[in-house]
Amino acid sequence: MYWKVGLFAGALSALMIAGSLSAASPAQAACWSSDPVNGTTADQAARAMQQAGYSDVQVYEKGCDSAWHAHAMLNGNPVNVVWNQEGQVLTEGN
Repeated sequence: MYWKVGLFAGALSALMIAGSLSAASPAQAACWSSDPVNGTTADQAARAMQQAGYSDVQVYEKGCDSAWHAHAMLNGNPVNVVWNQEGQVLTEGN
């Protein structure tokens, strides 16, 4: 009898885990890569970065931080750049 309870509990746990893996969390559901950031697009982000002096801009991510992230060149050097929700274009990292 006890083994049946253990088997049932194990199966129930497996179902609960499987169900939780397939459902998106609220944070994930609010941030899909196809969604615009604050009503902006990747093309708009690239243009803003180019106007700020960056060249060879390649937008690679729309962040859940409400910013567009890109690889670009600045003064002949490769950099990571972000266009944030305040409209600022900034070099990232390092």
